[in-house]
Amino acid sequence: MLGIPRVVVFGIALMMASSPMVDTFQNPPASLGIDALSDQNAAGGIAWAFSEVPSVLVLLALLFQWYASEERQARRSDRAADRDGDKELAAYNAYLASLNTRGG
Repeated sequence: MLGIPRVVVFGIALMMASSPMVDTFQNPPASLGIDALSDQNAAGGIAWAFSEVPSVLVLLALLFQWYASEERQARRSDRAADRDGDKELAAYNAYLASLNTRGG
């Protein structure tokens, strides 16, 4: 619960309320044609949705950093394999072959 932004909790509370939370806005002018409760529920949905935008941006930044890190590691491994004739792959294949000759 600590990781949830306060605005998410506020937005959900607005959306789930069964009556307007603020008396001042309970009776809007009829000329506006607004239902106070549905307006409040929509506001809660907007608050909830927009509070998730920073989380999505952080997630995207982390994904791009992870991808870049994996690409660097792959290039590093490829250069090492080019230098030593891919000894790691040869050792792994030899290990698999030894398992095959022993019967698993």
